[in-house]
Amino acid sequence: MDIFPEEPLNLSAADGFGYFPANINQTLSGGRYTIVRKLGWGSRSSTWLAWEKKGEGDETLYWAIQVFTVAKSKEVEARLLPIFQNEIARATYDYPNLVTSFWERSVRGEHLCFVTSAYGVPFSDVVQGAANSGRAGLPVHVVQYTTSRILDILEALHRKKVMHSGVKLENVCFRAPTDEDDLQKYFTDSPPAEVYITDGIPIVRSQPLAHYKVEWDDPVDVVAIWMVLLSGYGHIQVSPYTLENGISYTSAPETLLGNPMCGLSTDIWMLGCLLFQLLTGNQLFTAAGTAAERLGEIRDVLQSSIPDAWLGDEVVQALPIANTSTPSLEQKLKQSKSLTEDEASEAYAFLRRCLVIDPASRASSRDLEQDDWVEEGARCACCYSGYALWEKPARMY
Repeated sequence: MDIFPEEPLNLSAADGFGYFPANINQTLSGGRYTIVRKLGWGSRSSTWLAWEKKGEGDETLYWAIQVFTVAKSKEVEARLLPIFQNEIARATYDYPNLVTSFWERSVRGEHLCFVTSAYGVPFSDVVQGAANSGRAGLPVHVVQYTTSRILDILEALHRKKVMHSGVKLENVCFRAPTDEDDLQKYFTDSPPAEVYITDGIPIVRSQPLAHYKVEWDDPVDVVAIWMVLLSGYGHIQVSPYTLENGISYTSAPETLLGNPMCGLSTDIWMLGCLLFQLLTGNQLFTAAGTAAERLGEIRDVLQSSIPDAWLGDEVVQALPIANTSTPSLEQKLKQSKSLTEDEASEAYAFLRRCLVIDPASRASSRDLEQDDWVEEGARCACCYSGYALWEKPARMY
């Protein structure tokens, strides 16, 4: 077994890392927060569930605390923190809500910490549940509702000119209810994982909050109160937008050029690719070769021409000859066993507004929110908005 099965706690800031070696029941910010369990980790941070006592009645509040590596903390403070404190704070009042930030010292150095609302299980669990049941893709009403929730968030961000940069399955999740009584019962049934000490470093495995669960075949009235979130705000940016190394952007055409670019419309392209995946269980684009080969597949699947303004670009000039045997987007949808012909046609009409080669011609998040296909999913939520979660729950364990 790997000594460090999750984040490489043995690597320092000099190695480009310097993760926070936290332990259960450890306090942070001068004793204000107490760690309950580990929620997860990523390429430059780990996230922990912690409680604090608040107010005269000593109310217990639970938060997610994202602790950045020593190597990335200063960069995050300079680039990411101002966006959270300004554009994000003005754009959203729900999630992500940066409650506060603080610095914490460890044996690795100084770590910047973000305190936000906690999140729960990943949406990929729903997709996997459908696959385990033999279904390729989710029911249309599930995808429509999920689309409406994602667009709510994108529209709030885009209104403040914030690009999310990570609209993909791994960044869709569910909110975690953090009522103290519910959590205490859950902790009794699902205590923190055993902590191992190796070379003086605590080894803690991630345990996402899984006390709020849904099923892929939930009916419309239950789906309507799903608490879907778009997470993954580690690469948000404001103008001027620039590509970051190591991010695929789901091969949005403008990011493949010899002179690449990105922007708010790149989020819309990523949304279209995500929705195709949710509807069919498959990736829409599979080419993994050169930028020209990937752009060539996009051209063939969408059966669209390259914008005239791009014709002088080196990648466009290297495009392979069109492959007329490549199934089109419409054909791929109609070949899906999870969609009826009418469902495929309606989904196609919506996706063609997202998946446009020229980013200037893609629909905006605001326009997409008003699309009939999305509004059908949003109306489901309105119909059942009077239900409280505890009155008509989506399976609470």
